[in-house]
Amino acid sequence: MAKLQSEPRLAGRTSHRAKLPDPKLKGPFRPFASDPGWAEAWWWLGIPLAVALFALSSYRIDPEWHQRWVTAESGVLETAQFILMVIGLALAVQLLFDPFVRQRPSVLAVVALAALACLFIGGEEVSWGQHIVFWQDPNLITAVNDEGEFSLHNMNKGFERTPRTLLELGVFVGGLLVPLLCAYAPRLRQSRMALFLPAAALVPTALFAALVKGGNLLTKFHVADVRLAARPSEVTEFYLYFFIVAYLIVFERRIRETKTESEKTKRRKR
Repeated sequence: MAKLQSEPRLAGRTSHRAKLPDPKLKGPFRPFASDPGWAEAWWWLGIPLAVALFALSSYRIDPEWHQRWVTAESGVLETAQFILMVIGLALAVQLLFDPFVRQRPSVLAVVALAALACLFIGGEEVSWGQHIVFWQDPNLITAVNDEGEFSLHNMNKGFERTPRTLLELGVFVGGLLVPLLCAYAPRLRQSRMALFLPAAALVPTALFAALVKGGNLLTKFHVADVRLAARPSEVTEFYLYFFIVAYLIVFERRIRETKTESEKTKRRKR
């Protein structure tokens, strides 16, 4: 976290000919200046912290109210998760129509994967419309699963566990390990693939997700009772989905910054 402000200063030690990281170009490169810093801590630190305090305090003060309104189906957290995925989908779809993205296969693949993930997760969170329009067809739902929800993850646990595990690994590695490596090896922020590396500002989100997940596992295996919510999985999911949106926000900023520099370079050559 200490590197949030110091990493951009590396640009002053690189060649004046250094470009912003772009998988289509060759270096030398310099770090992105548009990554969130402490001036924007209100969202990349404030929101994850506020959610943790809200979930924990409501669980400790009134467990019944917490379970009914915070972690229940269609509760505060699940509604927030759906909203996050709508925002993420909108960001990803917007990027899919960007010429910069479409001209770079690796960038296009990341954006397309993010769009599909947001669409799948958002659809599953509201049972593909069932929780919004409250339609009920007992025969159809029972034929799909016994839980009364029209969703793929209730049809087969593999539809839930496999994507969720992959997402958790991506968040924990990308949100914790990658920023740590970049802190000790700043040159990683100046590589061609730096466009894809999660910003240091995403550390709090990944850290909270890991803490809630870890506390749930300790409680589940009777090591210690450190459960932070009635349904810790709902809190963990909020952080996982917030990470996706935060990543897309940073990704879009970096693309915009790279495009702006490219346009300036073209004008100078004229």
